[in-house]
Amino acid sequence: MNKLFRYIASAFSALALVACSGTIDTNDTNNPDAGKDNVPEGVLRIFVDKTEMTADGNDVVTFTVMFGKEDVSTARTLQLVREFDGEQKYMAYGVNQFSTVTAGTYRFTAKYRYGDNYVTDNSVEIVANPFFVGEEKNYKRQYFGTLFTSTGCNSCPLAANGLKKLQEANPGEIILAAFHADMTMPDPMTISETYELQRQLGGFTGLPAFFWNMRKESYTGGAAFTESFEEEKARYTTFSGVALNTTFNAATSELDVEVGITSNIPAVFRYMVLIVEDKIPATGEYEQNGQNATYLHNNAVRDVLTSVAGDKLNDNLPFSVGVEVKATKSVTLSGDWNAENMRVIAVALTSYDGGSTWSANNVADCKVGESVSYQYVE
Repeated sequence: MNKLFRYIASAFSALALVACSGTIDTNDTNNPDAGKDNVPEGVLRIFVDKTEMTADGNDVVTFTVMFGKEDVSTARTLQLVREFDGEQKYMAYGVNQFSTVTAGTYRFTAKYRYGDNYVTDNSVEIVANPFFVGEEKNYKRQYFGTLFTSTGCNSCPLAANGLKKLQEANPGEIILAAFHADMTMPDPMTISETYELQRQLGGFTGLPAFFWNMRKESYTGGAAFTESFEEEKARYTTFSGVALNTTFNAATSELDVEVGITSNIPAVFRYMVLIVEDKIPATGEYEQNGQNATYLHNNAVRDVLTSVAGDKLNDNLPFSVGVEVKATKSVTLSGDWNAENMRVIAVALTSYDGGSTWSANNVADCKVGESVSYQYVE
């Protein structure tokens, strides 16, 4: 789909915000940080380094949150609260930067816990101006779901079956990865990356646990996935495409993986590569609590070839629009795995908070030894 837009910078009027200490003009475009050295003791107040940005996924605004004279902007108990399009979202703790690919007006406040709970006595607004350049590719969006599960968890199969039904109801839209954890008994599919990703996603406790596109705020416990999927589709769009080429030597069990990522905007990307196995019978050491031997483990993550936060691409610099960036990985598959039932998953990761957290913008998968090209919406 061709979309040619002329960039229009919109003017933004300063908003005077009234707080208990008087009028606070934190949206002064000449001095957005005005007043941050004069916050009364015991008062929490938020400031921002600029009030306009470009919605290109790369432009970043930085917030300063003062608790009296103390800068608590990155404190572990400080959390920014974002309001956009009538909805309120909590950002990750300790994060004080924000970027976006969705144009519009955002309002931010902050919460801070220091003995008592404090809320800023003011708010700041950010206008994100649209960004388009040249010919925009209409990439097909696929949604990456991560399920945390265990053979020792009686209720986990209910979640797995619910996700399978959601996949069947939305063919070609959802790619799943199941990270196994030791629970009441050792799980032979547990890998160290399970616990690394658990910490990355907020250190939740209890299984099953599920996340859309590796975003903390998308956490779902139990098996109620349909509503969260519809919300994910409504609020997040893709601006990147993922291609995947794999070569498998059955004689040596060596697997070579090549990932390609292309973007419509000059965002910074990382990539993640996972090896998953399907159709693992729940027999012997793979026995699943609450299920009989006919149960099959699907989407089981056998290996992660990158960091769970993603490996850097393009020297950690923004992509050139429409220019493909490639990366390669190699691994030798274990003899205990069935290569015929294995897939490779490649995830394109971007950040909306200046690199503090990374979430999936698009994803692709294919069977071991096969390939998949960029996919577009017709």
